[in-house]
Amino acid sequence: MKFIKQLSAGVLLSFGFIFLMIATVEILTYNQKPTPQEQQEARDTMMGGLVFGLPAVAYGGWLVWNLRKQNQKLLSDRLQSTFYRLLEENSGTISVLSFAKESQISGEEAKHYLDAKAKEFNATFDVNPQGGVYYHFHI
Repeated sequence: MKFIKQLSAGVLLSFGFIFLMIATVEILTYNQKPTPQEQQEARDTMMGGLVFGLPAVAYGGWLVWNLRKQNQKLLSDRLQSTFYRLLEENSGTISVLSFAKESQISGEEAKHYLDAKAKEFNATFDVNPQGGVYYHFHI
């Protein structure tokens, strides 16, 4: 289903931008049309480009936004489940390295996430002689 949404968004955005480009070209060359019939055709082309282009771009953009929102939700859920699983496995102690490794994110992202959770749950942390940070959550 995700692939179908991605494909649909790509097709809609592509066709929408093509129609909008056609309308833009007609708008820019409208005053260069010598006869009233050519000007009427240019107006019709502009309207057609806008009528077909704007909804396609809007719906394609909405699909992209919705997919991005879904991905953020999945990442958040994955991080949260990894966080709670590691808490249980390690009796409330988590290192930045182990969390980053288990959740497959960068060390900087892991540190930010653990800092936020430490504030939320009033956790303490220690730094070992090698420079590793360990968060202690009271469970």
